[in-house]
Amino acid sequence: MKQEVAKAIDELKRAFPCSDVSIREDGDGGAYVIVENVEIGSRFEPSTTWLGGHIPALYPYADIYPLFMADNVRRVDGVEFESPVTTGAQFVDRPALQISRRNNHTQHFPQTAVAKFVKVLSFLDELR
Repeated sequence: MKQEVAKAIDELKRAFPCSDVSIREDGDGGAYVIVENVEIGSRFEPSTTWLGGHIPALYPYADIYPLFMADNVRRVDGVEFESPVTTGAQFVDRPALQISRRNNHTQHFPQTAVAKFVKVLSFLDELR
């Protein structure tokens, strides 16, 4: 695993101190990361889930895209998820919802792994 990827994982562990962070190296210098028991708020059932993503070997100059969460998450208002949250995905052998929030300017404005996970949490918080 490349040093930048390992550093990103350490930063995720510090940013989510109440969560377990599991990793699986991808064999190319990157890693698949799952952060367990992440609070996503009372507008969802369950209100906690896992978030996962692939930190590529080219990190921080490649986007961590997309992120995923458990496929059992539902909106308590009964509204179905729409794009950019899509059903039917898999992440590290887990059924998942895919959350597509791309950083199109990664080459010029790299985004940390923590910032990407927080960006997705903020998107979920603001979802109407």
